[in-house]
Amino acid sequence: MPVISVIVPVYNVESYLERCLESIINQTLKDIEIICVNDGSTDGSIKILNKYASQITIINKENGGLSDARNKGLECISAPYTAFVDSDDWIKEDTFEEAYKSIEKYKTDFVCFGSQKVYENGKIEIQKLPFKGYQKMDYKKIRKTPVTVWSKLFRSSIIKDKKCIFPKGYNYEDNVFWMMYSPWITTGYYIDKPFYNYFQRANSIIYTDNKPFKYISLIPLIFEYYKKQGLLDEYGDDLYKRFKDYLKMDYKDAARSKQQRI
Repeated sequence: MPVISVIVPVYNVESYLERCLESIINQTLKDIEIICVNDGSTDGSIKILNKYASQITIINKENGGLSDARNKGLECISAPYTAFVDSDDWIKEDTFEEAYKSIEKYKTDFVCFGSQKVYENGKIEIQKLPFKGYQKMDYKKIRKTPVTVWSKLFRSSIIKDKKCIFPKGYNYEDNVFWMMYSPWITTGYYIDKPFYNYFQRANSIIYTDNKPFKYISLIPLIFEYYKKQGLLDEYGDDLYKRFKDYLKMDYKDAARSKQQRI
């Protein structure tokens, strides 16, 4: 039985997919199930997936976007822990072994590990974590923790029981998933090593999406989740602070975009 389910959403990434899959298949931890969700790719991605068919699970679906693909993968997880790897990125070979050892030893609700941005010209920027080792979690620590789901190992039971999903049709979807997951955690473990290689493509969504006020659009989704789960009384002040952060980020993005057009 696998101990980690790894979800890999795939859409038109034939130039990067093999590197990604090789990095997961060749992990030092072998008890892994790799769930690749082909989100209606029109390039050679499906041929590459079929090449690895004996080592991965392939789910084919119509194109619905990143969130939809990840949610489809979540329907199929069977391991006690869940991880995400985007198909143009790759991980170091001991990533999941170190994360699994940590979450098992310290019995935490998640593990967060470091990453590095890798640019097409070869430039590397290491992303440092705000904490190291075992931590008892509170709102301040949750707020400082990166929201990126690909930098974490999650407990599948929390994802399933608390109905943590990604919002279809929205960018910055990791914010919503993390905000759904984080109220249920009490402890975490941080490995401040750059295990995850976050590839910076010039044509990626984060660089090509010029719509204003993207973070603010997430607020109703998060608010409704907390309301439905009966969390507003306990976490109302925390939500208010988080939503102020979103407003500040959207304002800065809008101001920067306006200045670039001048």
